[in-house]
Amino acid sequence: MGGEIINKIINQECIEGLKQLEENSVDLCVTSPPYNVGIEYDDWMDNMPVDEYLQFAKDWLTEVYRVLKPDGRIAVNIPYEVNMKKLGGHNRMLIQSEYHQIMKEIGYGFAGIVDLDEKAPQKVKFSAWGSWLSASAPYMHNPKECMLLGFKDQWKKLEKGESWYDGSEESKKEFMEYVSGMWGYFAETRGMTDANFSLDIPDKAIKFMTYKDDLVLDPFMGSGTTAVSCINLDRRYIGFEISEKYFDIANKRVDKVWSKKLTTEKAGEFWK
Repeated sequence: MGGEIINKIINQECIEGLKQLEENSVDLCVTSPPYNVGIEYDDWMDNMPVDEYLQFAKDWLTEVYRVLKPDGRIAVNIPYEVNMKKLGGHNRMLIQSEYHQIMKEIGYGFAGIVDLDEKAPQKVKFSAWGSWLSASAPYMHNPKECMLLGFKDQWKKLEKGESWYDGSEESKKEFMEYVSGMWGYFAETRGMTDANFSLDIPDKAIKFMTYKDDLVLDPFMGSGTTAVSCINLDRRYIGFEISEKYFDIANKRVDKVWSKKLTTEKAGEFWK
């Protein structure tokens, strides 16, 4: 794969961008795709009819499958359920179940589902649910999200690399959290955008499923969180972002992280 796109975020629609990547080249895809819940992005329609949205999910997941290595892995952050009644669907849709079925049809193996436990939940934007204080038609709002874990041909890595875990008690504790199926995270609140992705989530996925210098893909880079995680954890990355607004936000954020990392490394070399 050409070095000119490694460690880059590309301002392009993800399916078109993915078609430019080589087959069997990516170690991990970690991403949080659009949920199709009506968020007003500047370059994206987040209110597709249900059938169109599910076809879009199948299209990008198919391209990701193509570019993953035989032992490549995928981690998709999605809600358990969404309300798609206004978009031609049933009142409530188990979107994680739909994604799982699509991935199965494409050929992905299923490695597990992680429950994402938000440690400091943001305020829900609803003031009442259905018929207030009545059993007439109560409306349940479940904001819980999850991470679907999958793989291409096999889950076990074909070659060993340098792991994040160093054998310390702290790293053992961290690893045990990851295999427990419940990952705690804190929501991004500073400089919030509509394309937020908690740094805790890609951090945990990347530590859990990759080695140093592995190549990580995020087709929906948003504000650049996955790229930041890769820089901090010594992984390479490729990302696509259709929105010029978020593309600019992501690159400014990533430039600051690279600058800080290089300054720290130079200081370390000086004091050796």
